Amino acid sequence: MIKQLKNNFMQAAFGTTLWMALLITLFAHPATIPFSFIWRLLGMGCLFGLIFGVIYPYLWNYSTFKAQVNIALSTVANTLGGFGILYLFSWEMFVQIRPFFLLILLVTLLGHIAGFYFYSNYENKKLAAALNRGRK
Repeated sequence: MIKQLKNNFMQAAFGTTLWMALLITLFAHPATIPFSFIWRLLGMGCLFGLIFGVIYPYLWNYSTFKAQVNIALSTVANTLGGFGILYLFSWEMFVQIRPFFLLILLVTLLGHIAGFYFYSNYENKKLAAALNRGRK
């Protein structure tokens, strides 16, 4: 489990860092990039890696929490991580979006509830199909 989570983290962090560097290069067109921004870019990649490479796989594949706890923890991790990434990317944008924290938290919660409903429905159908194949 630890090895799998470590690999997930490395893939998510590295992939996200490359993706953000490409997007910033294409759309921001900075003449020069301060060295401190490279560290912030690596921090953003690490936060993405932590959320989507460690927290989500652990909660949904390995933990024994109830679905409500998984949804709540996923929502909090996603929202706080998103605000942390936004803070690292742009202080000005963070200041503009910060007043909408509760609304963003609510929308994220609704998204996780809907996602869990569709994911569990899909998994149940897949499991039922596998069990039906095994009976024949």
